[in-house]
Amino acid sequence: MSTRKPPSAPRCAALVGPYLSGKTSLLESVLSLTGAVSRRGSVRESNTVGDGTAEARARQMSTELNVATTDYLGETWTFLDCPGFIELAQDAFNALSVVDLAVVVCEPEPQKVLTLAPLLRFLDERNIPHLVFVNKMDLPGGSIRATLEALQGLSTRPLVLREIPIRDGEKISGFVDLVSERAFRWSEAQRSELIQLPETVADREKEARAEMLEAIADFDDALLESCWKTSSQSRGGSTPASPATCSRI
Repeated sequence: MSTRKPPSAPRCAALVGPYLSGKTSLLESVLSLTGAVSRRGSVRESNTVGDGTAEARARQMSTELNVATTDYLGETWTFLDCPGFIELAQDAFNALSVVDLAVVVCEPEPQKVLTLAPLLRFLDERNIPHLVFVNKMDLPGGSIRATLEALQGLSTRPLVLREIPIRDGEKISGFVDLVSERAFRWSEAQRSELIQLPETVADREKEARAEMLEAIADFDDALLESCWKTSSQSRGGSTPASPATCSRI
């Protein structure tokens, strides 16, 4: 019997979030790491796939919707990079009405989370699947826990961590995937490297994973079973599952 996963229909995800949260740079990283482009561009150098118009280049900000398609693990994904400037918010709301998933991009600064309130309300009221991507984790003083608590105050749905950071002193050097229970080391502009789970984060991983599974158990039994299956496969040495196997929200 074949164990190959049947092909899925093309999917569409919107990248939404405040101005300067890093959505266009995130899109560029996705395209680079999935092989859609041979070189990752930079907003500062005006050579990204998105923000290609003269106005966007001059302002160094998205002034219209950016669209790009790539393949990952045999699935085709089209990303809609939505402007974050408040006067262009309707562009994001229009895009959210047609996507399969929304990726809410924010910074690890609780005081900035309030700007996400209209987006999260829009997603909750329309039952649009979404996850939160906390960007710019290299910023000093960034707190995942405090940011999550601030976000929870704006969302009607329970928020749980999918990943926790690995810290070397004040620097974040990698992360632990709480679903597969695998640890990875970050490398600039490269795929993350699979490493042994550091002892310094082992207790935190168990605590965060228990919180995640408890929240999912109250929310979706099928999702909970999928998380347990993914963890068992990872410990058994099989091919790592897609990072999208278990949602953060």
